[in-house]
Amino acid sequence: ADQVVLALGRRGTPRKLNIAGEEKSKVMYKLIDAELYQNEHILIVGGGDSAVEAAMGLARQKGNTVTLSYRKDKLFRIKTRNQKRLDELVRDGKVEVLFNSQLTEILDKEVTLRCGDELRQLRNDYTFIFAGGEPPFKLLREIGIQFGTASP
Repeated sequence: ADQVVLALGRRGTPRKLNIAGEEKSKVMYKLIDAELYQNEHILIVGGGDSAVEAAMGLARQKGNTVTLSYRKDKLFRIKTRNQKRLDELVRDGKVEVLFNSQLTEILDKEVTLRCGDELRQLRNDYTFIFAGGEPPFKLLREIGIQFGTASP
């Protein structure tokens, strides 16, 4: 072939946080079906639309306690409709948002977050991490893929 198009998507391999407990089976990097999670304590890490949409879907399930952890002081990159829906869920007590927080450890039944100068432990059954992805640039370069505009 003269040209090949690779449509790998924008996300690539999920970005890991490199923290203790991240290898546990209760840690996931995508949400397939929110209805599978009911009566659970769930932490979602991230500040983009994927994290917010996961929080909204999980908060609507019976009996879930949902916490959204984000490392900055406010959400910057989310759609306006997601911000409005999240605000409603926070107001109704369905989602707690912890700004300026970072997940530091994942244990079997709880997680530890750094919130400012304080460590906070939360009961936890599942942790969803939406921290972006690592594009496969290294692999692509190794197999001879060149980036940039092609010459005719």
